Amino acid sequence: MIQLLRSTTHKLFLLTLLCIGGVSKVVAGEGSDIRVVPMRRAQESNTAALKLIFPQQYENKKKTPVNVQLRVEGFPLGIKTPGEHSSKFINSTDGQSIHVVIDNHPYIAYNQSFEDSFDENREFYDKILSFPIPFTLDRGQHVIRCFPAFSYGESLKGKGCFQSRVFYYQDQAKSKAINFDPDKPFLTYNEPQGHYSVKKTGPVLLDFYITNCQLSEDGYKVRFSVNNHIIQELTEWVPYAIYGLKKGTHKIKLELLDSNGKNVPGYFNITERQIFLD
Repeated sequence: MIQLLRSTTHKLFLLTLLCIGGVSKVVAGEGSDIRVVPMRRAQESNTAALKLIFPQQYENKKKTPVNVQLRVEGFPLGIKTPGEHSSKFINSTDGQSIHVVIDNHPYIAYNQSFEDSFDENREFYDKILSFPIPFTLDRGQHVIRCFPAFSYGESLKGKGCFQSRVFYYQDQAKSKAINFDPDKPFLTYNEPQGHYSVKKTGPVLLDFYITNCQLSEDGYKVRFSVNNHIIQELTEWVPYAIYGLKKGTHKIKLELLDSNGKNVPGYFNITERQIFLD
């Protein structure tokens, strides 16, 4: 009986691991083989910037499809990103792109290559990008968020690279709203998304955007879970490499937490995506 108690106690100890300093929490079990490793942010051009032209803030759009117009500066689209991270993760043959998130749907990547968008010395890139939202919106309030992304998926995090806008669709009275305040802290999920081939990839990229707050050991954090198991509380705004995901479908969950470990209110601050590894 004593031997059984010791064995059970030992297993319970192994099921909960508190990292040094008590900041990052790892809960074992089904996710015990999964680990997430912070990486250096990729070097970004100081000229890269994104401007959202349409829809305008709080504009009421009356017709479908709703058209989006962006100005992309200093970040050529449709080319493969060179560098260390591009060899570590799946590097899309479609090249660098703009990731566009409508409400909390998975992002849509726009990556048209425009040769005429370089200046005469091929030193600066400037292009207007226009496209329709490819699905019908419900009547009421909507939010568009967009940012440039390298060809392997990492978002650019420099000043001027992230844009968000609140608009309405067929709601002149602006009566149907979601729980979103653009001036308060909010989270934008980026990667992972979609389908991955185990034979072609090593780690899987984890990437997100935070707005109106900073991550730290004693401040805001992002909680990362897989298949309803907490893996780690992240205290750095950097890309991460996820190791140990097995073949099959996985539910990835990101939550923005305050300094007390409580969920920060907001429509986007708990986001889930399903990914598939074969």
